[in-house]
Amino acid sequence: MIALRPPVQRQQHIIYSTILCLLLLPWTTRSFLVQTCATTTTRNDKHDQARRTWRSTYEYVNVPTTTNTRRRSRSTTCTTSLAAQQQVTISLDPKLTDDRVTSLFAWISRAFAGDPNDQYNNLMLAIVAVFGANLPPNSEPVLLLEAARAKLSKNEEELTGAPISLYMREEASLGAMGAAQWTGQWRTRPHALLNVQNMTSVEEDWVKGLPRGCRRTLKKADNAQGQNFTVTALPIRGGRAAPHSSLAHFRCVVEHEVRLMSNMYGPEDVDGFFSALQEAVSRYVGTTRMAGEIREYRNAKGKIIGFAHEVRKGRTIRGQWFYSTDEASKNYVWFHSVKDLVKRAIEAEGVDVVDLGPSGTDAFSELKERYGFESVEDWPAVANYLGPFYYDDEEMSSDEDNEGEDTLMRMLRDALR
Repeated sequence: MIALRPPVQRQQHIIYSTILCLLLLPWTTRSFLVQTCATTTTRNDKHDQARRTWRSTYEYVNVPTTTNTRRRSRSTTCTTSLAAQQQVTISLDPKLTDDRVTSLFAWISRAFAGDPNDQYNNLMLAIVAVFGANLPPNSEPVLLLEAARAKLSKNEEELTGAPISLYMREEASLGAMGAAQWTGQWRTRPHALLNVQNMTSVEEDWVKGLPRGCRRTLKKADNAQGQNFTVTALPIRGGRAAPHSSLAHFRCVVEHEVRLMSNMYGPEDVDGFFSALQEAVSRYVGTTRMAGEIREYRNAKGKIIGFAHEVRKGRTIRGQWFYSTDEASKNYVWFHSVKDLVKRAIEAEGVDVVDLGPSGTDAFSELKERYGFESVEDWPAVANYLGPFYYDDEEMSSDEDNEGEDTLMRMLRDALR
């Protein structure tokens, strides 16, 4: 993983941010030293626009097989007895394109598939391969990426996730749901909760009580459905690939995380950009391993633009994850997903609370509060998660992995919780 640091201001018009990482590739005759530098330069032209460039130093070193390469520090320096070196300077361009997202997905797909070449487990190398502008054409990052792209399906919606059992999916969901706090292990962050026990209508009991601006936004979200997007519920079944384990869904996660980071720190923050990519990969892996169901959003042309991942357990329904493309963010998709979740929670039997979980920023906590979700520190006292996971889909009860040992383990776990 890349350890990125916040940029340090040197002059008013120049920002430097550097990291130095050692990558030891399996070639017996080569090693690579990568130093990532971010340089922002502003030029005053007649339009007074800023021009920014980001550069990387990619040091390509030929090392004899008998040479000892010693790493003195994981993130600072390395030494070698090699007398002659060839250094190639390349540009590392922090710009997101559809083709680059495809390349990144192709790379990590090889890691998920258990490719015998363990270099696919190296995310730093993946970023160098995907975002390096002028890597030597026969360098290993380029060759690895070409091989990964060649094995990638032409169908962006082809599911590539592992067939994880339902029991394992439920276990993977507990941490993100905050089970550590309701089981008394440690206190987690406050959760945004909405009590729906005394509500019978989403419009009368929830929407009407919101501020005027919030009501307008929800109205726009209602109008957008059918015109700008459609929604489909897809259960996450045990023993099968997750319904959102595809390149199309991966795009949603990547665009979502990069957009959030850009909104927080500005589009010129190169460190934030690459940190967002790491976060996106991690979150994609997490959501595709968990239980529940997704609400999949498609635009008028049928393209996937977002998904909401929900989990119901005990007397609480949790809005676990939400990811969307830039297109979806302009069409009020998140607001629609929240209203739809509240509506279904009110109509469902045995649901008392809607939980939107913790927020990454104070601004997002304030946004949830404007829509009636109170930030609660002792949230297990309000949101009852004790009891089994719940599934609307009848086929879930007949899944093969529901039988035998998995079922007994789930019953024992739920009894203890």
